[in-house]
Amino acid sequence: MCFLELSDKIYLKYSNRDAFYQNDDKYLMINPKDNLISNAIQKFRSLTMWNKKFEIFLDKKIPIGAGLGGGSANAAAILILLRNLYNREKKQNKLAFSKIFEIGNELGSDIPACLISKDLKLKGYGKEVKKNKIPNNYYFLIINPNIQLSTKAVFKTFSECEDLRNETEYMFFENIKIYNSLLLSAISLAPQISDILKRLKKMPNIIAYGMTGSGSTCFGIFKNLNDISCKSKIFEKEHFIWYGKKSNYNVNRVGSSKMLENNF
Repeated sequence: MCFLELSDKIYLKYSNRDAFYQNDDKYLMINPKDNLISNAIQKFRSLTMWNKKFEIFLDKKIPIGAGLGGGSANAAAILILLRNLYNREKKQNKLAFSKIFEIGNELGSDIPACLISKDLKLKGYGKEVKKNKIPNNYYFLIINPNIQLSTKAVFKTFSECEDLRNETEYMFFENIKIYNSLLLSAISLAPQISDILKRLKKMPNIIAYGMTGSGSTCFGIFKNLNDISCKSKIFEKEHFIWYGKKSNYNVNRVGSSKMLENNF
């Protein structure tokens, strides 16, 4: 797992009531009453008995249901922010980082990794996390057909594609085997994924490509930015297209209070 410069931002301020706001892109809207940010806040309150109320604004950039871990990353970010604010107030009874790991494990298997947000190698259900090293001198192209795929639905069709799974191609990027056992399951629900992968395969100088998570996003890896910017027009205009580099995020990634205030 590696993390990209593509990211959401969460702005928060104290309030006398809980309120949730977000940007109004129809492809990026999440349920304001039932989402991982709100769930993480409730779990944090249950653990700490700290009942502060907040107004939250989510500036969403990562597509939803895309296999990019946007929801998990949001939950991890809000847990880091809440711990930061809590420890400023409770200086004699600070909350250990391990405690928000416990909350993350309860909320979802990707969240512990998103709390660290560095190059990682995962095993099991996300609890076995080891640091990895992926070179910084590569560029990543992200293509999403603006189709939301349910991870539950993809896993449900997994066994139906078992006979074809051994025919799936794989390749290597550095020492990493690029292979996704959920690919055929995802394609059965969203055939557009197959078309995107075929177009990626034809791009000159592409080093590796594949599908992220349970889909529906596909990626390509390149050595030079020009190889992406000149050729990304081969994809449909309605697709979500992003390219850039990977990034490692600090576990204390919290902005200033002035920056938070200016976004309401």
